[in-house]
Amino acid sequence: MDNMYATQQPVSLRDPSGRLSASGLNTIQFPYTPTITVLTSTGYSSYDLSHTNFQQRAFDMSSNTEFNMTAPVIVRSTSEAQTVLQMANFLRGALKMDFGMQSDNAGLPPPILRLDAHGIYKNVPVLIRDFTWNLDSDIDYVETNGARVPVQNMFVMSLTTTYSPKNVRKNFNMQDYLSGNLANKGYV
Repeated sequence: MDNMYATQQPVSLRDPSGRLSASGLNTIQFPYTPTITVLTSTGYSSYDLSHTNFQQRAFDMSSNTEFNMTAPVIVRSTSEAQTVLQMANFLRGALKMDFGMQSDNAGLPPPILRLDAHGIYKNVPVLIRDFTWNLDSDIDYVETNGARVPVQNMFVMSLTTTYSPKNVRKNFNMQDYLSGNLANKGYV
């Protein structure tokens, strides 16, 4: 089913593997601009020397970039309610590994998604760490196929970047990173 929202913001999550297509979506195109908080950090080891006033620091590693996203969702029709249910199934499915005796891919970890946001972040490989969807009591709901969807709510999620060691060894260098030449390869 196509996204029924008339306006779409330039923020999306897609599943290039196609494993989440049973939700009815391969891409979530957020209908309203989400708030995205980007956290990038670096770790330093501390050398505690005796009889000194200050510790010495040595670079340890750069941590993967984390994205905290709060995406508003407004439902005005049953078709939009159906799309919101598909979005929720997509996001919940992105947290699960394949499992069960009926599965040909049992043990396959959750899929690596691709984040695109505002032309700043392009094709960024991410994993969803957590997903929250509040079903509040003080608002109206729209019913669709026996399910009730709130007319106004938020999808809140934490994403973390992930890169294969081979990809980093082969493609990453500081000069290309700083000049923006690696932006289309998902490096943030």
